[in-house]
Amino acid sequence: MRVLVLTAMYPTPDKPASGTFVKEQVDSLREAGIDVDVFAFEATNGARSYLKAASALRHVLGEKPYDLVHAHYGLTGLVARMQVRCPVVVTFHGSDLLGGVGSNNEYTRRGAATVLLSRLVALVVAQRIVVADMLKPKLWPRSAVTIPMGVDVYLFKPIPSQEAKHQLGLTDNMQRVAFVAHPNSYTKRFDIAQAAVRLLQENHLNVEVLPVYNTPHHRIPLYMNACDALVLTSMHEASPCVIKEALACNLPIVSVNVGDVAERVAGVAGCYLCDRTPEAVAAKLRKVLQDGGRTNGRERIQALSLQNVAQRVIAVYEKALTSH
Repeated sequence: MRVLVLTAMYPTPDKPASGTFVKEQVDSLREAGIDVDVFAFEATNGARSYLKAASALRHVLGEKPYDLVHAHYGLTGLVARMQVRCPVVVTFHGSDLLGGVGSNNEYTRRGAATVLLSRLVALVVAQRIVVADMLKPKLWPRSAVTIPMGVDVYLFKPIPSQEAKHQLGLTDNMQRVAFVAHPNSYTKRFDIAQAAVRLLQENHLNVEVLPVYNTPHHRIPLYMNACDALVLTSMHEASPCVIKEALACNLPIVSVNVGDVAERVAGVAGCYLCDRTPEAVAAKLRKVLQDGGRTNGRERIQALSLQNVAQRVIAVYEKALTSH
């Protein structure tokens, strides 16, 4: 089977954290015996970028035969559907069906347009994958398969905290809360995490929040093992990879109830859900930091290893080819 993966997010030397979850899935599909090429493009110029990508895609498909195109995100699926040579599979990741958040912490018109186009794309492709069940109702009446993005359980694993701190050059004189996202992303609400940690500092806890972003993916496990907790305060998520990666490292988690987070952390001691307020986040972080220790989250995440997820994606490919 020969597959062309189409994506507007993929790691580059300048953007090492962009679309790492797509690259991980591509690598795992190749390991499973699928012949995969990647067509990655920059979506920095809005509609022009997508139109240019659609033209380039037709050229690529004319140069080499493929059995199907797998697009990541709804708008990229629109590009993929602007050709008729191959059936199209689209993975919807969340923001394409949930919208975008602006500086006023409200959803934007541009995000609403993206949602509308993504829903239209879902009507005209061979197969649809959503990364969390909560996205299915966002699609117009069409079936979809739920397959969360996998986690590299060989990369994300527990290592001694002192070793991780040493490699990162961190001192051992305070506790740290990891915020694994760009602090300038309006959707991620870093302001709430920052305010929560400030409340803890005002109550004499020696703690700081550590934003982790624009970092090569292979170094993220060091931060997760060097820190005492992970905090997630997003306006919305579908199936956040950082939650699964933190579980694989046995890192305690404090998160708002978004996407499939409740399902992932259910029954894992040391992981808590809370309201999206500084006070609620601070209360749960205080408990985690005072209790100390790690979790048993790694036991819960094995079913979502990259290898297991790859097999589920391949099954969707086979169904797409059969229906086509």
